[in-house]
Amino acid sequence: MLNFIRLLFLTVILVGLLLSTNAVGQEKKKTEKPPEPPKILMVIPPFMEQDKTSKILLRGKQLDLVTSVEAAGKKVKIIRKGKAGVPQGMSADKLGDTEVEIEITSQKEDRLELVAKTDALNSKPFELLIKNGILSEKEPNQGFTQAQELTKPSMVHGKIQANQDVDVFKIKAASGSLIQVKIHAEKFGSPLDAMLTVYDDAGVKLFFADDSKESRDASLSFKMPAGGMVNLCVQDAHDRGGDLFHYLLEVGK
Repeated sequence: MLNFIRLLFLTVILVGLLLSTNAVGQEKKKTEKPPEPPKILMVIPPFMEQDKTSKILLRGKQLDLVTSVEAAGKKVKIIRKGKAGVPQGMSADKLGDTEVEIEITSQKEDRLELVAKTDALNSKPFELLIKNGILSEKEPNQGFTQAQELTKPSMVHGKIQANQDVDVFKIKAASGSLIQVKIHAEKFGSPLDAMLTVYDDAGVKLFFADDSKESRDASLSFKMPAGGMVNLCVQDAHDRGGDLFHYLLEVGK
């Protein structure tokens, strides 16, 4: 009888331990987060030319884990991947903390959708502009005397290289003609919060724009004053800058 009681007691303890272990396992499963898919947050540079092979850097989340990157449904060459530093005071959730560099050849499209993939998960598509004739910013261009000359229509790829950097462009057109200028930055993930300021050649401020209704990308429309020339200044609203602060400046017809 005593042995039976002991056996029963041990059985109860064993069952309790099994139930407890199972409960812990179930609780652990509940608290474990599912794996996050890769996320593309930024492309540098923000465009490529048609019928050319280019290197493009993708920044985002979980990109160091990708096994392939596709453009328009076709795999492209991965050059490297890994962790990426985040500028001081800025968020990895917005700028990413991983990166993958790819080599890609465009065709006749005007846009490509990029998708990063791991073994089980895919990123949302990220759009890359395909366009010929985009000019490169010419440094130094911090003052009126160093301003890079632009005509309309044109588009230039620039970068606010450091804190308190200002890029200056000289626009020439017929007096009274309509000038439309727009910054493209937010769409391709740049942290630039651009401001546009227009001055005449004597340094008198004529026009200013910060955020547009649609985004933080600034835009302006104005008539060219007498003399047919203005200086357009591009800068960050918070005086920030660095390697990630790329933009496209469009001077419309």
